Amino acid sequence: MKQFKKGLILGRFQMLHKGHEYIIDKALDLCEEVLVFIGSSDKSNTIENPFDYETRKSMIELVYGDKIKVAPLPDLGVGNVPLWGEYVLENAIKTNGFPDCIVHGIEAKCDTWFSDEIRQKITFIKVDRGDIKINASTLRQYMYDNEYDKWKEFVNPLLHKYYSMLRIKLITAYVTPTKPKITLLDEE
Repeated sequence: MKQFKKGLILGRFQMLHKGHEYIIDKALDLCEEVLVFIGSSDKSNTIENPFDYETRKSMIELVYGDKIKVAPLPDLGVGNVPLWGEYVLENAIKTNGFPDCIVHGIEAKCDTWFSDEIRQKITFIKVDRGDIKINASTLRQYMYDNEYDKWKEFVNPLLHKYYSMLRIKLITAYVTPTKPKITLLDEE
């Protein structure tokens, strides 16, 4: 029996990395069910969001299989305010029922997402990633600069064989407004 029934994680995962995995693993340790929302699921082929929802979902599912549930969460366009938190919670309830736990990294913006009323109903667990000092922007820069050895240090080995395809998607997003036609599993 785990401490919580339903856990929720939210991220853009615009390159799944070991820091994300650390947080997901903590949620799996604490929660019977874990829902991972892929934020900005409606955004792709831009510098900030180069990878489409399906690619990001494929990366997460390749690493976690059926241990978690993955779902899209389109942008609401309101910023880091309680309205965003209400939107997240409403979608979580529709997708997987009311979460009793939200697991997230130590980021100040997360503290602004939920009202005091919601905070009284849900346990929020801040996870310090410890020695894992990486973010997706840095990983995308490693990819853009073709620094494979630096990139692979922070990425699950299951994803290493997709580096070239992911790099093509990233570079395409930087130079053209059209979506690349390659999907994550095309290279197998």
